[in-house]
Amino acid sequence: MNIVEIVERGVRKAESLGVSEAEVYVVREHSMSVAGDVRGVESIVSGESVSAFARIVIGKKLSVQGSMISTPSDIDVLIENAVKIAKVSSEDPKWVSLPKRLGSSMIFDIVDERIRNPDIGFYTEIVKEALEKPKQFSKIAFTNIAEVSLTFSERAIGNSYQQPVSCEKTDFVFSINVKAVDEGAESSFSSYYHAPTLREFNMSKVVEEATNVATSTLRARPVETGKYQVIFMPRVFASVLQALIVPAIRADMVQKNRSPLANKLFSEIISQEITLIDDGAVPNMAGSSPFDDEGVATKRKTVFDRGVLRTFLYDTYTANIDGRESTGNARRAGSSNTYPDATNIIVLPGSSSLESIIRDLRKGLVVYGTIGEWLSNPVNGFLNATITHGLLIENGEVKQAVKGVVLSGDIYRLLKENLIALSREYEVVSNYMVPAIAIDNVTVAGEGGG
Repeated sequence: MNIVEIVERGVRKAESLGVSEAEVYVVREHSMSVAGDVRGVESIVSGESVSAFARIVIGKKLSVQGSMISTPSDIDVLIENAVKIAKVSSEDPKWVSLPKRLGSSMIFDIVDERIRNPDIGFYTEIVKEALEKPKQFSKIAFTNIAEVSLTFSERAIGNSYQQPVSCEKTDFVFSINVKAVDEGAESSFSSYYHAPTLREFNMSKVVEEATNVATSTLRARPVETGKYQVIFMPRVFASVLQALIVPAIRADMVQKNRSPLANKLFSEIISQEITLIDDGAVPNMAGSSPFDDEGVATKRKTVFDRGVLRTFLYDTYTANIDGRESTGNARRAGSSNTYPDATNIIVLPGSSSLESIIRDLRKGLVVYGTIGEWLSNPVNGFLNATITHGLLIENGEVKQAVKGVVLSGDIYRLLKENLIALSREYEVVSNYMVPAIAIDNVTVAGEGGG
């Protein structure tokens, strides 16, 4: 099936039924995964699917429907059902229109031929090597689980105003969980690489990180309750941004008054040391694509410029409400209407080395892993997360491994008033490119807490 032709067929079908506007989005995916554990390579799974989604508008009545399709005629059935539902739906008084201008940004390194046409043997060898790799870094470490997954996707989208835009993209994920065991003590840590291509894939680096954290956090225990200097390593910093900052810069959350940033455009929100960018056209990053999920070209935009809030993230619906243009940030979650979301988040690095930042800690925690960020509240910016993997540092020296204590605080105050430094080193963590960040006066609830 030619997915562009399916999009065109779907739009024509909708228009023949007298709708005001129609949009059709089709995705074909070829996927494969190889997984192994202590027993060796355990599974190889592959498959292909074609999904279609229709957004139908009759006046201000809207219907969004989706289904798997196996023949071109299946799109006709999807459209007919969507039209029926639109006719009996309630009006949305805020509805203006579907996007009237579609387009594509030029992006490099989002298709890898080794993923488009995979050699199963090549990926099986990666998993086999990963099962043995931790032993090169520590005698007490071994691989618990290792997996590679790869996807080749083709996307096409068009509507009543514009001919379809289409693109191809590949996606590669390598993940590993390393376990360390020593005299009855156990610790494990997971690490991964996620990008469209294998160009920057370094398995040794990923496995070494997981092994080092697993071994260094053996015999972890809580620290005393108090205020600490805290270094969020890039992976943790990315999860904090995802839990608290990204929801707050989504235009839909602002319009629903569920963001603390409402009415604060062009205000200094966080430290002048922090510049945060959303860019959907970065080479070889997981969130990159020539266009968003409604066909609007992606682009680079500075969200916080040296601490000052410059823009929110918009899809067409939220942009129309504010009299703005879409920023190319439309996202779909299954058969639902679009909403604005981050593409790739980039925080510009600082000038201090991570080594020097750690050395300067008087009483601090270096945090490699957390859970429970979902307990944080993006509506008021309150951070709440439990450390699973950390180190207590006193006067630059490691004193003990740490787990089972809770970090909390107002993220905006922490990022504005309490920032110590951003590291000059940075990491790409899926669709986040961020440095480590050191923050002062973070509340830690541990032993002795009331």
